[in-house]
Amino acid sequence: KNRCPRGPLVDEPRAMAPPPPRSCDTFVFVAGGAAGPAATLFGKNSDRPSEEEHEVVYLPAARHTAGSAVKCTYISIPQVAETLAVVLSRPRWLWGCEMGANERGVVGGNEAIWTSLAGELGSEARLLGMDILRLALERGPTARDAARVCAELTEAHGQGGGCADGDSDWTYENGYLFADAAEAFVVETCGPRGWVMERVEPGSFRNISNGASIREDVFEMKAGLREDLARRGLCAPEGALDWKAAVAGAGGCRALELSGRERAGRDALAAMARDLREGRARPEDLPGLARRMMGVLRDEDSGICFRDLHGFCSTGSQVSWLPPGAAAQHFFTCASDPLAACYKRFCFPAAPAAPTDHRSLELWRARRRLALAG
Repeated sequence: KNRCPRGPLVDEPRAMAPPPPRSCDTFVFVAGGAAGPAATLFGKNSDRPSEEEHEVVYLPAARHTAGSAVKCTYISIPQVAETLAVVLSRPRWLWGCEMGANERGVVGGNEAIWTSLAGELGSEARLLGMDILRLALERGPTARDAARVCAELTEAHGQGGGCADGDSDWTYENGYLFADAAEAFVVETCGPRGWVMERVEPGSFRNISNGASIREDVFEMKAGLREDLARRGLCAPEGALDWKAAVAGAGGCRALELSGRERAGRDALAAMARDLREGRARPEDLPGLARRMMGVLRDEDSGICFRDLHGFCSTGSQVSWLPPGAAAQHFFTCASDPLAACYKRFCFPAAPAAPTDHRSLELWRARRRLALAG
């Protein structure tokens, strides 16, 4: 069996409240390859404090004045000349988002991770990972562009700050998954400004579940990060780099093999791939494959769908399919508990429209009242 590396002690993540979410899962199955689906499939559950209001908002494309700034949740950064139209599923109190899509057919999801460098985040307010996700979707016309925007912003401005409304102590590093019709990318971060990236090729599938998951398939990484990890005794200075083994944690790290929700999610995607390969599922049956992805996100037994009225729960969910050369289709629950909520279709308007939440906040609140009433 794989064994956890034994390196020198490094800063461990400090106590954070509320406790880390027990469920946050993001999935992709990229179109193409020998037996992939006819369109890229994407799915994510947003798992947050159960009382935290969640909304799905549409924001139109915009042009911005040269030299202007954009105010994110805690800090302002330089704005770009143009931003893309986006639909964002997000906690209402913050600027960024947990998941979403842009008008060019790029989707993305963000989730908390913790590495051996998490203690270096400190209390300084920087960009939240959810801010970085929104910025990447607004600025990235392809999944590759969005992943690089994500990496560049992490490196330039850093990540950090309170990740719950009114609680500045709860902070974490971030993992991301970006996808379009052609390819997908996983971006995982460490400390305030470190990052690595993995490419998911056509016909391949991938999932992430609240932890470092990239192994030796490093597509890109922050310049100098390998050397920094080697100085800390977390990896060798040369040779293959196993990212997860290096940063999983020195003081009682998790087993390196898949387990729990991550294993259940990988098994679900592998079963979908097997059915496509052996003819039990049709690559062009996108509604059927989307329903199957919704089924994965509704899996309560594995913990992928997390149901709790007063702790953490699945406060929102998204499924998208992204066909080459055609309009993407997006579906959001706009409500907690995907096991009980139906998915609603979203289409980008043919012409720019005013920002709107399509009364999603009203729906979220109504479903919350019903859940509390029993």
